[in-house]
Amino acid sequence: MGRWGMRLFEGDQNIDIALQINNTFGEGEKDDLSLSHMIHQTDMLAPMMMRMYYQTSEYGEELQDMVSKARAKLDTDGLGRKLMDHWRAKETDRGGEYRFIIAGALLMRAGAEIEESDMQHLRELVPRIHCSPGYELPLFDQGFRGPGRAQFLAAFDNYKPSVPRNYQEPSCFHCGQVGADSGKVPMKCGGCRSAWYCDKDCQKAHWKQYKPSCIDPSRAWTLNV
Repeated sequence: MGRWGMRLFEGDQNIDIALQINNTFGEGEKDDLSLSHMIHQTDMLAPMMMRMYYQTSEYGEELQDMVSKARAKLDTDGLGRKLMDHWRAKETDRGGEYRFIIAGALLMRAGAEIEESDMQHLRELVPRIHCSPGYELPLFDQGFRGPGRAQFLAAFDNYKPSVPRNYQEPSCFHCGQVGADSGKVPMKCGGCRSAWYCDKDCQKAHWKQYKPSCIDPSRAWTLNV
């Protein structure tokens, strides 16, 4: 299992789940919601040319169009509700509760409408999902990392229909907020240059949990973090 980050959609597990959810209603072109494509740009294992393309304005426009079309599909004829009903019905399957959370995260990514009953259920599920503050053996890496959990909760608390939530935007590893939530541009950790924080207060509050994972990039390739 690949893991190149600690937030949502920065590991193979979440990408694989997103692909499953994307194909909820079939694999034909007309059934493709493009949900998984909206989060693939975080894949740091992609070829260099593809990662460079993710940084261009051309891709930014393509992504914005993709998100708008996905939202239109999900909000038409209750398709988003049908998707949530489908994955909620599978919660008793192994990993089913976490898949439902990822389904909710993808709908928030598109800015699609989510029923209040589903929002309440997502809130109830979060404490039941395994969460690791940092490194986890691949066999047990089956839920949130701490920053991903904070990121999801911040997205949940700031959710508004028709307003997409970009999970690749820098978000605080402690509280999960992005700049639009806090009014502050998140700053990078000076040690690992991989974590973001709203300010020194958030960094200090998170330090005890994050300290084992705060590794200088020049050494990170030798460690499985």
